[in-house]
Amino acid sequence: MPRQKRCACCGRLFTPYVRAWKTQEVCHRKHCRRWSLQRAQDRWRRKNPDYFRGPEHYARTKAWLAKHPGYRRRYWASHPEYAAADNRKRPERKQRQKGRLADIQETLRRREITRIRGLRGADIQETLRLRLDGVLDILAAPARADIQETVAAPTQPPLPYPP
Repeated sequence: MPRQKRCACCGRLFTPYVRAWKTQEVCHRKHCRRWSLQRAQDRWRRKNPDYFRGPEHYARTKAWLAKHPGYRRRYWASHPEYAAADNRKRPERKQRQKGRLADIQETLRRREITRIRGLRGADIQETLRLRLDGVLDILAAPARADIQETVAAPTQPPLPYPP
């Protein structure tokens, strides 16, 4: 018969479950069980720091979903309150993503302007013309240009303007 133990979370005495009396550390209170679970998860994350990072996680998830077709559809159907909460939060996520894309585009434009400032010509008038042409090229570009093409641009040589 298990004896009473002291809860590792709240410090109160409790009678452990008969089958787990050797390993049970916390009492039956909800707060203490959550605390124990959180502590176990933190321990696991410290041992496996890269588990949720990188393309490997995406590949694992994609493979699991391929083995379990229709899982998401069934989940959403059986958890309508979660689906409703997700639908309410979707506009916020979309707005945050737009902000991130805007930051990327702004950074790319700054790089182009820095490159234009670095242009040097034979004389002052030539330098001004080169800079002005570069600025006009930026302004003429569509607002949502392909980010990958723009990212690749700084590795290319400066724009070929005739002297």
